[in-house]
Amino acid sequence: MPDHYQLIQLCIDRAVAAEQARGRFRRSLHDTLPSLHRSIQLPQRDAPLHITCFVIRYIQAIPLWLQRLDEMCDAGGLNFHPVRELIVHSFSEVPEHQPHEHGLGSILDEAYLAHRTMEEINDLLQPLCGTHLLPMDPMVANLVVRELLGEALACQLDDLAEVLLQRFEPAELDPARLVSMILHKQRYDDAPGAWPDFARHMHIELRTPSLSRHLDVSH
Repeated sequence: MPDHYQLIQLCIDRAVAAEQARGRFRRSLHDTLPSLHRSIQLPQRDAPLHITCFVIRYIQAIPLWLQRLDEMCDAGGLNFHPVRELIVHSFSEVPEHQPHEHGLGSILDEAYLAHRTMEEINDLLQPLCGTHLLPMDPMVANLVVRELLGEALACQLDDLAEVLLQRFEPAELDPARLVSMILHKQRYDDAPGAWPDFARHMHIELRTPSLSRHLDVSH
């Protein structure tokens, strides 16, 4: 794994270790969960544990997913560097002093920014390639994390994701480069376990009239 993704991995490992040692994020959820939007359907038994496990999986996927998107863009001759550098920088800004004090909550906004940016780039490239390049469906997971972060912070992070998207803005793909990207996509499609729907796996669902039909479609 390249150094920049190892740095993200180090931040994640530190946050997960802090949660395992102290359980601060899980305890905080006892106060947070009652205020979550009523459309978020959680398991009735030990909902804080389910949300904590969901958040850990959500965060732990970032280095692999970013690296694969990076490789995909490189195959297509697209400049992923500005996106990668800003996301890596956001993780590097997480305080290292007394790392046990900085658990899952301290990197959840960085994780949301990374996932939202990947989601936007995946959607942006779909018309150029005729299909989503990365076989991920993070919509429900991102909406649940948005609730955990709060509307004000989530909106700021959405705006930042838009800035990153503008820096990325691909030109038309060369046909040979397009073929290379599709070949990379086939490699990822052959490893479905690497692209989990975190919310569904943790029995967390979002029930709203506008999304119910979408959520009934098999992932």
